[in-house]
Amino acid sequence: MICKRIRTFLNFTGAEITENKKKIIWLIQSNQTTPIIIDYLKTLKTRIERYIDILFWIPDTASDKMKTIKVLNPTILKTTTRIAGRPYQAYLAKRESLSKERLAQGLTIADVLLLDDLGGSNVRRTTLDVDMPEDTCGLILQVPTPLGSSEMEEKNFHSAILWAKQNKIPAIGYELLPLDTKWTLAPSLPDGIITRHNESFEHLKKQLSHDNVWLLPVYEAAIFSSISTDFHLNGAKACYHYKNAHSISADRTILYLPHNVAMVYEYQEMIKILSRLGNRLHLMFGFGKDQVRGAYSQEETIELVCEKELKNFASYSFHDANIPWEMMMADAVIACSACFNTEIIEKELPCIIFDPALPPMTRGNKRRVTTQKTLLKIINQIITAHQCKREFTDILMLLTRLGKNDD
Repeated sequence: MICKRIRTFLNFTGAEITENKKKIIWLIQSNQTTPIIIDYLKTLKTRIERYIDILFWIPDTASDKMKTIKVLNPTILKTTTRIAGRPYQAYLAKRESLSKERLAQGLTIADVLLLDDLGGSNVRRTTLDVDMPEDTCGLILQVPTPLGSSEMEEKNFHSAILWAKQNKIPAIGYELLPLDTKWTLAPSLPDGIITRHNESFEHLKKQLSHDNVWLLPVYEAAIFSSISTDFHLNGAKACYHYKNAHSISADRTILYLPHNVAMVYEYQEMIKILSRLGNRLHLMFGFGKDQVRGAYSQEETIELVCEKELKNFASYSFHDANIPWEMMMADAVIACSACFNTEIIEKELPCIIFDPALPPMTRGNKRRVTTQKTLLKIINQIITAHQCKREFTDILMLLTRLGKNDD
């Protein structure tokens, strides 16, 4: 089965050039057409175009969004909804299909339909009237929920899942509205689920019958929200740039250090502690162009004072503190004091402040610790959590490895 084949390739972590350029269909629903999401999808398509051609489809029921998403060159997908008979005939059809299913209290599901409203809602079936393009290896689509998705979005979701199964390609759903709810039918239908939040990730791993549940890194997860901003979009673009520029592997945890020359000693001591885990870390140093000491820039000061310690880290880079969205690239911010950077980013990322001179404190994402042991324990937890995260690009590339299911 497709799900089993996905499991075979879960260890795939990098983009590989395929012999033939594959296609992946991305179904866009009405409630995912914010300017930020559309701009990101354009970026994602460009980033992966060497390996995969992403084809954006939008159902004709959402054709009024065409102007909004025209930059993606979408194809309007024709759908057909057929109604089977009148209400009573609809009830009979439901009763026939559900006659063997019973509730714990003893009633059949069909009896419950009758008690409800004589099965008043007609049996409807929405289908996609389109042939699968050649070399298509997967379908990506949003998972609807009862608390925010329209009836038509749900119908399009179900019909697209059925279409993918008929064409024997994996269907991968992703979280836009929260999926850590009691409604797990829709998330159980795709062959895999991409989540935005750790709580949804942990919940669905326990609830679903397969293991194909992935957690996006925060710089991508933040995009898929109705309240995402240019800050988040710029953060994702910066991350893609710097990961390539510094050859940062997918398994490497990234920490942002808002270094300040007024705390050279404190940061040197903290870096010594972090160096025990350095082979698994990339350090991002936030610096200010005005933080000059004598003839040395702040970057030079860091490399000179911490020369010995920096050799123990997998890699490091420097980032202008006045470009705060670059912090979105990190798994966490590690500082020696609360500051401008922690104030900006604590709503998005864990902010760990190591300061033995002040008492421990926790407020939301902001946590102050006072001992080396606690600091190292938290960093280890961040490293472990990072291993659960997977970029959209890696998941899309995973689908090219699966090909078409022949089972």
